[in-house]
Amino acid sequence: MIKRFLVFVARDNNLIQMDEIIKRKDSSFVAIYGRRRVGKTEFVRHFCKINKHFVIEFTGKRKIKKRLQIASFVDIIERTFSIKQKEKLEEWGEAFSFLRDSIESMKSKKKKIIFIDELPWLDSWKSGFLEELAYFWNNFLSSREDIVLIVCGSAASYMLKKVIHNKGPLHGRVTDIIEMKQFDLTATKELLQKQGCRYSNKSIVELYMVFGGVAKYLRAISCSKTPQENIQNSCFSKTGILHQEYNDLFDSLFSNAKSHYLLMNLLATHWKGYTQIELAKLLNVPSSSINIPLNELYASSFVSKSTKFGQRKRETVFRTTDCFSYFHHKWIKPDKTTSWVVESRSQSFRSWAGFAFENICYLHIDKIKDALRIGGVPTQTHYWNYIPKSKDEIGAQIDMLIEHTNGSKNIDIIECKYYEGIFTIDKAYKEKLINKMVVFNEQTKFKYNIRLIFITINGVKKNSYYNEIVSEDILLEDLF
Repeated sequence: MIKRFLVFVARDNNLIQMDEIIKRKDSSFVAIYGRRRVGKTEFVRHFCKINKHFVIEFTGKRKIKKRLQIASFVDIIERTFSIKQKEKLEEWGEAFSFLRDSIESMKSKKKKIIFIDELPWLDSWKSGFLEELAYFWNNFLSSREDIVLIVCGSAASYMLKKVIHNKGPLHGRVTDIIEMKQFDLTATKELLQKQGCRYSNKSIVELYMVFGGVAKYLRAISCSKTPQENIQNSCFSKTGILHQEYNDLFDSLFSNAKSHYLLMNLLATHWKGYTQIELAKLLNVPSSSINIPLNELYASSFVSKSTKFGQRKRETVFRTTDCFSYFHHKWIKPDKTTSWVVESRSQSFRSWAGFAFENICYLHIDKIKDALRIGGVPTQTHYWNYIPKSKDEIGAQIDMLIEHTNGSKNIDIIECKYYEGIFTIDKAYKEKLINKMVVFNEQTKFKYNIRLIFITINGVKKNSYYNEIVSEDILLEDLF
C-alpha cells in the first residue's frame, strides 16, 4: 500500500515504479526528467520520506564555479555522515572517492539512495563531472546490491542526450527512466481539492489556462481567494511567483537560451504554429541553425509537433503547448494595468480563451478518445488545411483531426468551443462546417469516413443543424 501526503497526488504509477526498483537485489541507476517546477524533486523526497529510506541529496547550483560545487558536495557528505574531510578537494574524482569511503563505512545493508538533483548544472564545461560520475557508477555502485542512484534535471534535452542516450562512459548504464509529466485536469482538480479549494470544473480549466499542470504553480494557489484573484496575485503582482518566471525559465534550462526565447516569442503568439522553415524565415536565419533549440524545446515539453494529414514529415508544425508561456505572451508581457478580475470578463479574454481551451483539448487527447470510446484504437493527431489555388476554389482549415490508424479509414474532426452557455449551431456556422468536410473529402479523394465531434463546456443544442452534421458532443466534465 502506497502512503500519500495531503497534497501529493497523481504519481502512483511513478511511486509503484520506484517501489519495484527498491525491491531489486542489485543496484539501480535511475534518470528522472521533466519540465521545470513540475515536481521531480518533491517526488523523490516524498518517496524517500514515506518509505524511510536513507538518502543523501546533492543539488547543482546554477552558474557557479566547479570548486564551489565540489565544496558544497563535500559539505553535504560531511554533515550526512558526521565526519570531516581533512584535505581540500578540488576534483570531482576526489569528491566521489570521499563519498565512496563514506558509504563503505555504513553497516546497514538496506537500500541507500544517492540523489543528484539539477545534474546539468553540476556538469559545467570541462568540469569532468559526468566522466567521474560514470566511473563512480561503473567501478563502485554497480557492483553493490544496496544503492539506488537517482539523477534528475529540468533540462530535458540534456538528460536525454547526455545521460539517458549517452554515447560515452554512461552508455547503457541507466537502468530506469522516469518522465515526470505535468498534471492533467483530473490530477489538478484532485490537488486543488486536497489543498481545500472548491472550484467548479470551468474555474479549474481557467486556472489551467494560466498555470497548466505545473505542480509548483498550482501549490501557490490560495483557496481563500477566487481563481481570478489567484491569477492576479501570482502573475500581475510585482511579488507574484510568476511575474518574472518567464524571464528566468529558459536561462535556467538551456546554456544558450537566446534562440529558445526568440522561437518561443514567435510560437506563443501564433496559435496555429509554424514549420521550421517558416520560423527560420521569420528570424532571418538558416533553417539548420534552429534545429537544436527547436528539438530542445520539444524535449522539454514547451512545444509540440503536429504533422499535416497526408503529407510528409517535412510539413511538421511546431506549436506552443505550454500553458503558462502562452498566457505570459498574451497577458503578462504587455504589462497592462487593468486588474485581472476586469480583464477576465472582457471580449478579448473570451476570444483568447477559445484558443487556450483548444490547447487544453490537444493536451488531453487521451481523455477525448476515452469519451469517444476509442481509447484502445491506435490513432494519430494531425492538423490539415487547403489553400485555394484559384479564385474559384474555397479553402479550409482543420486544427485537430484524429486519424484512426487501424485500417478503418475513420477520421474524427474535433471542434472545440469554449462557450459560457449551451452552444448553438446556426445556419451560417453549419455551412462553414459542411464546407470543411466537403473540401477535405474532395482533396483526399473521398477516402475517409468522417465524424464531426464537438467539445464544449455545457453541450450543444440539439437543433436541426446539430442533427444534420454532428456525430457526437463531449462535455467539459469528460476531460476530468
